[in-house]
Amino acid sequence: MARQVNVMVDEESWRVIRRLPPGRRSRAVNTAIHEWAAAAWRRDASARMDAHRERLPAVETDRIVRWIREGRERRLP
Repeated sequence: MARQVNVMVDEESWRVIRRLPPGRRSRAVNTAIHEWAAAAWRRDASARMDAHRERLPAVETDRIVRWIREGRERRLP
């Protein structure tokens, strides 16, 4: 379900938006919001991973490889 909202944009943004045909403006704004939200989610997830990385002890590469292989073997039919 679509919702109508009123927003204020600066002049530069309005110059970009007004060049779009009226039927494409909402789609352009929705796309921009979704892309912004996805980027924000990735930044937040990356920050959380960095915080975990700082708190947790380091693990050797060969041990990680062994865990991955064991996990793959468990999933094989």
